[in-house]
Formats: sequence, structure tokens, C-alpha cells
Amino acid sequence: MTISPARGRRAAGAKDRDVDGQAVALTVFSTMRWWGRIELPLFMLYLRLRTGSLGDLRKLAFIHAARWSIVYRMPYNGPPQRRRRLSYPHVFFESNFNGGWEEYIDAFSYVLQTGMWAFWGSSYGFPGALPAGPFKEYIRHNEAEASHYYSAYPEATATMALGALEMAPKLADLCKRAETMTPEQFDEAWSEFLTKMQHCL
Repeated sequence: MTISPARGRRAAGAKDRDVDGQAVALTVFSTMRWWGRIELPLFMLYLRLRTGSLGDLRKLAFIHAARWSIVYRMPYNGPPQRRRRLSYPHVFFESNFNGGWEEYIDAFSYVLQTGMWAFWGSSYGFPGALPAGPFKEYIRHNEAEASHYYSAYPEATATMALGALEMAPKLADLCKRAETMTPEQFDEAWSEFLTKMQHCL
């Protein structure tokens, strides 16, 4: 993939193959201490059962997706590969976001400080979420570059996509009503539409 200078500036700090337009991928693979086999599954269960537990994460509108998993064995793809169970489980984190790599890690450090400890506290070498500098070095050390990364709408951010989804049915309704409107009525309806949907534009 060729990264244009504009794309490189938007995704400052990210590796070339982890960028497609406005979208940036992040993949982190870290080795877990023995007690993480108990702590991390319990924390994940708590997140699934407690309503609103991911409220702070959802406030970060530039994040497309974020997922933590525990890996006990390497995926088996058939011969000649041998089945392999890892000596230590690993925390596998993958995320897609908009903006710069540095800003993304800063947001995790300052907004989700307790959550970062719960997810990575059992991993070897985790320095804590704050100060952000050592945490960024930890992420860089354990980060893996994507072999392939694709974005269906590379020039759109997550916020833009959500705005378009919200606006589309309302615009379709306005178009249908416009068929029977006078020019004056349409002018008034169009101004009202723009005012109400300003947050999506």
C-alpha cells in the first residue's frame, strides 16, 4: 500500500501497513503472567455482565473498535504446520481508530487508566498507563504490524460514518416530501433540515 503524505500526517506514529486513509489499525501481543489466567477472564466477565461498564470507552468517538482476547495456542492451519500450545498465554489486543497513534495511546492512558491496568496489569513489562511515555514504549515494543489492512470508507472517520447513517433516512424523507412542495416550502424545509442535522455535517 502506498501512503500519501497527507495520510502519513493523520496517522503520525503508526506503521505504514497499519494505515488506510483516515483509518489506523493497532495490534498488540503481550505475554501474560500466570495469575492473569484468573484475573483477566474475571474482568472480562465483569464487563459483559455490568451495564454501562464500557461507558468511558464509548465516549472516545474516534475509536471504530477495540478488542482484547486471551490466546493459549497458535491457530492451526493444517499441515505442514504443527499444533502449538504457547508456554504462556498472551493478551491479544486489536483496535481500529482515526487520528494519530500518539493521541490514541494518550486517550487510553488518561481516560481509561484503571481499565488499562485491568487489561495489561498481568502482562510482563507493563509500566502502568501513566505517565504515558513508558506506556507508549511498552505498546511499541509489543506491537505487530498488519500484513493487510482494508477500510471500506478510507476517507471517512467513525464520526462521519455515524453521522451519515443518522442523516440518510431523514434526507430520504425530505426528498419524498419535496415532490409536493412549492419552492418556498422547500426552502423553509431545507433550512430546517440543515439546522437540525448540523451535528452530522
